[in-house]
Amino acid sequence: MPFGAATVFTNKAKAVTADRVRGNPATYTNPPKFVACGTGATGATRTAAAADTALTTEVETRTSGTESVQTTSVTGDTYQVVGSITMTGTRAVDEVMTNDASSSGNISSRRRTR
Repeated sequence: MPFGAATVFTNKAKAVTADRVRGNPATYTNPPKFVACGTGATGATRTAAAADTALTTEVETRTSGTESVQTTSVTGDTYQVVGSITMTGTRAVDEVMTNDASSSGNISSRRRTR
């Protein structure tokens, strides 16, 4: 059964943002520039939620994306990360995320598709 797309700014992302806005971040010193993808967004996990801490089933190797600041509504209001993940097989990818580490780390945004 298909479901809609949702992009969520997670609870952890709110903490990361608040800390990084400070002149000297105390806890979250790494930018959320790593991109990952996953499969298995079925049943109760179909909707991205602010409390999410990981993908359902992360596949492939995370990649370090390129960071930039874009304009959506007002000048410089959007943080953007662009990265390419090399797929090693045929997969039904139905979720992606940004994270502040190449493994483990803190999930900043999560998008469910399909």
